[in-house]
Amino acid sequence: MDWLKKETLAAWHGLLPQDVASFMEKPSDEGQDAADRIATGIGTLKDGKAVINFVKENGDSFIEMGRTRRVRFLAWLAARDYPDKKEVLSAISDGEGGGKGAGEAGVAAPYFLEDIRALVEALGPRAARLIVDAETLAAVKGAGYEVTSELEMRSGGSR
Repeated sequence: MDWLKKETLAAWHGLLPQDVASFMEKPSDEGQDAADRIATGIGTLKDGKAVINFVKENGDSFIEMGRTRRVRFLAWLAARDYPDKKEVLSAISDGEGGGKGAGEAGVAAPYFLEDIRALVEALGPRAARLIVDAETLAAVKGAGYEVTSELEMRSGGSR
């Protein structure tokens, strides 16, 4: 899989919006050997259970290849046509959390979970800007003041 190679990954990273790219390191030679080991086996994965097993068996390589390549792997997984994709994502990112896939993904699970959290954090401001425009924010702010005022009146005033 060429998409884990440094040059291909650098081109992909360069296309990302700044807020998305900001939480990942720029692709380098570090971790390339591990990524090559991962790339060798990816073509054989035919279903979600195979992905889970592959991640578990290659946990150290997933850790070693770094966040940018793991996020690229997650993007690859998201593009798959696996009917159990949601369960796979849960399993590979919930190694010790007690969820449905607990323990299935082995040592790499906390790294995938942190990668997903970092992506969500990086995209949070973008999502907020899409949801909340100035008019909506003013309405929410006004409603907040009304609720606060009403609660203070019911409780006998502010303390």
